[in-house]
Amino acid sequence: MKRRPARVLFAIALLGALAVLAGPHPASAQRYVPGEYREFPKVKYADSLESLNDRCIVKKTKLSLTVRPVYVNWRPIGFCCEASARLFLKNPEKYLTEQKIDLRCVVNQGRHAAPDAKRRAYVNHEIFYLSTSDALAHFKKRTLQYCGWLTDPVSGARFRPTASSPRMVFNGRPYYFSTISNRMKFEAMPDSFAVRKGS
Repeated sequence: MKRRPARVLFAIALLGALAVLAGPHPASAQRYVPGEYREFPKVKYADSLESLNDRCIVKKTKLSLTVRPVYVNWRPIGFCCEASARLFLKNPEKYLTEQKIDLRCVVNQGRHAAPDAKRRAYVNHEIFYLSTSDALAHFKKRTLQYCGWLTDPVSGARFRPTASSPRMVFNGRPYYFSTISNRMKFEAMPDSFAVRKGS
């Protein structure tokens, strides 16, 4: 049996170490980052975005590291618990207005987009507010151009959809998926995935 040179063994070990470092990072990479008030830090999520709010938009308490945010106009809104996220989704305009959350239109970038149900669009579990009715129509016509990163409704993974991404419409809302198998799971049980559940 031939002995492998030390350089070959070193190269194999190095490749193994790099594979571990390059592997997927868990969603638990969410962490607190300093905010205006020490007792109310913001949350930096696994996708490197920081919460727009420094306390739960519903209960005004400290944000949780275990609850996924709701993305509004590309930006994450954090919560203290999953029950608060569900309450927010029933009437997002109320909470966004109360907290004076500043939203920018994703079509007419730089323009303010008021949280108005008449100029609201949903894609997956994300919410988009547009500055004008024309901007809303344009967003609906060219959703892929403006939606940015989305959350897969089945796996919860963040991904950037493309024209080749699996897609379907359910109850009038477009859903994009990171894999065909996730779309098939959604099709089999749409009521289980169409509305956000769990953290």
